[in-house]
Amino acid sequence: MTREQDSAVEFPKYSDEWYVDLYFRHGSVEEVLKAHDFSLPISVAQYHRKVKQFGVIKSAGRHSSLTEALYFFAQKALEPNIPLEKLYYSRMPLSFRTSIQSLHRVYRNTEQRIIQRQATALVLSPEGDNEQILVGDEKTENIKFGKKKGDTSVLMSFSGKNESNYQSVLRVLQQEFSTDLVRSGELKVDGSLASEIIPEDAQPFMYLDIMDVRVSVYHLELPHILCSLGECSSYKLGNHRFLHISDFEDRVIQFRQGMKEIAAGYANYLQRDPNFVPDIQLSFLNQQILAYQEV
Repeated sequence: MTREQDSAVEFPKYSDEWYVDLYFRHGSVEEVLKAHDFSLPISVAQYHRKVKQFGVIKSAGRHSSLTEALYFFAQKALEPNIPLEKLYYSRMPLSFRTSIQSLHRVYRNTEQRIIQRQATALVLSPEGDNEQILVGDEKTENIKFGKKKGDTSVLMSFSGKNESNYQSVLRVLQQEFSTDLVRSGELKVDGSLASEIIPEDAQPFMYLDIMDVRVSVYHLELPHILCSLGECSSYKLGNHRFLHISDFEDRVIQFRQGMKEIAAGYANYLQRDPNFVPDIQLSFLNQQILAYQEV
């Protein structure tokens, strides 16, 4: 069983663990301070130092929500002839925070195949069983869209520019696999489990363009000690579990945009020859957007 992580109350208030847990909950130092009306007894600089001391790879990515943008353009793909403004103002809930200007920019970039941001996705398999893939259900902002639970996804998050593959992969593990293991030191930068899971020469086996984001996709094996998933704790994903690669063809499961393409690319990767070279693929969402012109 995985531990559902919903609050930071289990840590003594103002303890180092409490501050780090709040960081994972809100995604940035600035958002933590804002959520507490800037009344916490700690400065911005002190907070950043505390996060660094725990070996946390800081969040990367635009302020607008990837989940919201994916949801919006998935709806756009269902109604390709509807103008963006009409879709935005008539169909999106009042709690939808991403601005129409940001969505126009993403749409324009997607049409012109301009990549503005980078992201990292992990195909995590139990040691010795490469046909199983770790997934979870999105936890953030799901109620906004009237969902009982979030879409099913592999572990994935934005990446920073000019950072190493190790840093990009570790950020995903820290945010979407186990914040508990970060606080224990095992998944911090150069932590024992981090070094065991992430190869020194980690390289993506495919790239996938989703909207204006290029996702580098890696395959990693989880050591047996973690395969029970009892250490899973994340504010972004819940209900961690393994799916067989064939399950990604299931039409009943509501997958996040891009997941079926990643599973198909991984299946091809498993059949690779010695001359295998990762290629750049266009997501189904992008293909649909490119197939139509804005009305």
